[in-house]
Amino acid sequence: MSRAVNLKKGRRIFKPEILILYYALQHKQTPFYAKLPAIFSLLYLLSPVDLIPDVIPFFGYVDDLFIVPLLLQLSVSLLPAQVKQDSIAKATLHARKLKIIAVLCIVVAIALVVWIFFIVKRLIWG
Repeated sequence: MSRAVNLKKGRRIFKPEILILYYALQHKQTPFYAKLPAIFSLLYLLSPVDLIPDVIPFFGYVDDLFIVPLLLQLSVSLLPAQVKQDSIAKATLHARKLKIIAVLCIVVAIALVVWIFFIVKRLIWG
């Protein structure tokens, strides 16, 4: 049970790192050595060449699950303090906007499903 909680916590931590890096990579004061691990992680994730080929069941994706987060964490840790603070502030604001947009999309999707249901019901059963 505690393991599932740790996995959920890890998932919550991973998403903000991506948003932080997104804003940090755009920041003018971000040094190249901090950008490099983030670029390598993206290239490694998209590259067809892996340490363990993806065609091998289970083990082909395990290397992606470890290498990419480690490179992203390294990139975040290499950021200068001011860049990290600015990026965290922007990522926090952006995350709030994403939550609001997600809730609005869910409400609109539910409304569309209900609307379509009533139209189909009226066409079929009159």
